[in-house]
Amino acid sequence: MKEILNGLGPFLRESDEDMDNIIVKESMDEICGALEEEILKSNAPAEEKQTMLARLRKLCNTETNIMLVGATGCGKSSTINALFSCNKPEEYVEVAKVGSRADPETKDIERYRIGNLVLWDTPGLGDGTEIDGHHREVITELLQEVDEGEDGEKNALIDLVLVIMDGSTKDLGTSYQILNEVIIPELKGDTERILIALNQADIAMKTGRHWDYEKNEPDETLTRFLEEKVASIRTRIKEDTGLDITPVYYCAGYEEESGDVVHPYNLSKLLYYILNALPAQKRAAVFGGINTAAGQYEHNDGEMDYSEGVERNLYGMVDYIAEGVGNGAAVGLCILGAPGALVGSVVGAFVGGIKGILNHIF
Repeated sequence: MKEILNGLGPFLRESDEDMDNIIVKESMDEICGALEEEILKSNAPAEEKQTMLARLRKLCNTETNIMLVGATGCGKSSTINALFSCNKPEEYVEVAKVGSRADPETKDIERYRIGNLVLWDTPGLGDGTEIDGHHREVITELLQEVDEGEDGEKNALIDLVLVIMDGSTKDLGTSYQILNEVIIPELKGDTERILIALNQADIAMKTGRHWDYEKNEPDETLTRFLEEKVASIRTRIKEDTGLDITPVYYCAGYEEESGDVVHPYNLSKLLYYILNALPAQKRAAVFGGINTAAGQYEHNDGEMDYSEGVERNLYGMVDYIAEGVGNGAAVGLCILGAPGALVGSVVGAFVGGIKGILNHIF
């Protein structure tokens, strides 16, 4: 994080001590409020201030909808609890059931609203033809819903479909079926909104003997097995649909009956992929709802620095706020890709706020 802060040059004091004294904001609401104040105080022309304020308010008020789909037992609920702060106070987290019918055996879609983030936990598939038929109907209806924006433009309600597959089973037929027969057809070619995630990486080889519990990571044998499984899923999807989608394997984490705890693995990678799949204006809602519990994002495969990737995606929000703004208040520098119209105090407020939350995560 300090490397990024150091890169801000004259916009922040150079010493580590001074950087640690940046006022830390602990929620997106606080960050948005601080940014609005700094924009108003900046020496940018009035027209540019209004442009930035309008985009800031849109960023901070935009709702993001993520739908989770998968077979029964794949770990949709555990993934939601691992990634997102569903344990926040009731006044902040709203939980509702939708898509219900009189049949007591039919599960409902559960909707979690965490600030501007809405998570749709769809019922598991694979429990029987009749019940699955109902589940397909409610998933289809949800994919068909539209959301009317402030400008009157109608867009699909669901911003991202997270298809979770069970890494501990060879039978992924149900997942392929719902993907090929429902999700892809309903998205009508907008397949960038699909992300495939392979959960339960720790028991992918059934015995669990190839999971290093001390390091909380797969050994070489299991890593090779997981990579081959990911390649196999990718090939199957491409053969069936022509789409080139690379799944992310991970472990959401859980507590065993013995009391032993298996910590999350590759959760930073999954979070990075989720943010990367969303446009900049949709990321603030995710950022405001992510789980900041210590240790959640500690263990990863090391293919890249996912924490840095997450930070880059979040800093992309600065670009969104400054998009279309000229150089009237510029200082002749680009900060993390954002035009110089975002003067030092504005960038400082943003960086301070992001630092406050990311420090809890990474």
